[in-house]
Amino acid sequence: MPIKKLRNFSDNEIKAHLFVALDQLFKNDAFLLKNKAHERSTAHKLAEYLQRFFPSYHVDCEYNLRGINTKILLRKCNGENKEKVFPDIVIHHRGCDDNLLVIEIKPSKSSNVDKCDDAKLIEFTKQTGDYKYQLGLFIGFNKLDKPQIVWYKNGKQEEE
Repeated sequence: MPIKKLRNFSDNEIKAHLFVALDQLFKNDAFLLKNKAHERSTAHKLAEYLQRFFPSYHVDCEYNLRGINTKILLRKCNGENKEKVFPDIVIHHRGCDDNLLVIEIKPSKSSNVDKCDDAKLIEFTKQTGDYKYQLGLFIGFNKLDKPQIVWYKNGKQEEE
């Protein structure tokens, strides 16, 4: 698969755009959050808001491809298994290795990132791995409360 690097967003720009998109989600789609709609509904709406900030990228939900093959990760959350994975939201260029942001979300999350999402985001952001996302993000929603935000870079959680 050809490597095509078109990253033109700094980490700070990506984060700033994400927070504006989250504000739009809370303003326009509070019903989804307040009533614990399925995470796919929330992810879809958030992806729509993100697309506005990344017009030269594809913003996809539940995207399962790497090139023309299925995304597979060695996951260490339930033993060491290779599993097909479907990130909730990705910002990328389809068909190449220009991967900007991978997002996992959970509704009504009040504790830390679960071990499976943590393992996925670590693997997706490793710069020695197959996917090399510039950033990873976990968003834990708890109705209309401030969401839990955990960023990943270079295969590990970033310090706050």
